[in-house]
Amino acid sequence: MALEHIVWLTPKPDTPDTQMEQIVVAIRNLTHIPGVLGISAGRNLTDRAGGATYGAIITLESFDFLEPYLQHPDHVALGGILREYCEVQALDYDC
Repeated sequence: MALEHIVWLTPKPDTPDTQMEQIVVAIRNLTHIPGVLGISAGRNLTDRAGGATYGAIITLESFDFLEPYLQHPDHVALGGILREYCEVQALDYDC
């Protein structure tokens, strides 16, 4: 059963839009990590996300790939950048 890893991003007040655009591109470029079936990321178009203005959905082959994905060096590096510029929330569920 596949797993959806959903991330909500709320940029910190001084984060420029250009930085967020680079972050979205970096998220989309994580498709090389083993177990990743697909990635969608972009700017929120509504006001229904509790202040989050960007989001991402990473589809993994199964729950078994979540921890290796989270520990992959490229994900860890991007996570550091995300937390520097954003408040981050995540949700994971089987689909």
